[in-house]
Amino acid sequence: MKNFSLAFKIVLIGLFTLGVSNPLFAQDEESDDSKSSFPLSYGFKAGTNFHSLTDQQPHTGGKVGFSAGAFATYPISDLFSVQMDIAYFQQGGTYVKFIDETRYGAPENFYTKHVKDASVTLHNVYVPLQAKFSMFDKAYLPDLLVGPYMDVNVSATENYEKTGQINDQYVTTNGADIVTDQYKMFQFGATAGLNFNIPTSKDFSFLFEISYKYGIFPVKESYSYIDFYGVNEDINSNALSVSVGLKF
Repeated sequence: MKNFSLAFKIVLIGLFTLGVSNPLFAQDEESDDSKSSFPLSYGFKAGTNFHSLTDQQPHTGGKVGFSAGAFATYPISDLFSVQMDIAYFQQGGTYVKFIDETRYGAPENFYTKHVKDASVTLHNVYVPLQAKFSMFDKAYLPDLLVGPYMDVNVSATENYEKTGQINDQYVTTNGADIVTDQYKMFQFGATAGLNFNIPTSKDFSFLFEISYKYGIFPVKESYSYIDFYGVNEDINSNALSVSVGLKF
């Protein structure tokens, strides 16, 4: 319910922004018919992501990954453009899970009773469709990007440590798994960011962008940190991304 409320606020803010901006766009178009046609711009960018699993269940945390991709921007007016990206985007986080199968009658040993400390990475194809607002006439001031996104989960990998007791001694083992089937293939949310363009004397500009991805829908359903069906909840994934690139 908390996530739904926040998502609803994001949608309202976006609608309000579009509602306020539309009259400005209309006025701008009426004042200059020559602005009805604009060239398409494009570019490439790569960056670092600080991503994490949300805390609907306790003992979750974050990690660092990277992203790389391309984008295209179509201007509607001097103030408003539409931008679409496609990129490889790492997302996920860390979690701690307490395994105890003895509650179901299993014999007590390292495999049936242990603590799992895991780090999961979702290897996603990231496709946002954003409204771009150019509200300032100074080159060093940012543009605002806001809109929905879709992630396609191509693969999910997990590195873990398991700590348990063997013959009155605590032992830790390491391992890795492919856990793609534990996560949703299609993931949806909202993104917002600031885009800085630094012009050059050439036919391109440098790009600096900072953005935040908020997962509205879960990436993992019915997760329980104590591995018990009676205590479970859906898990979302959020990310803060810092990117640099070139725009042509």
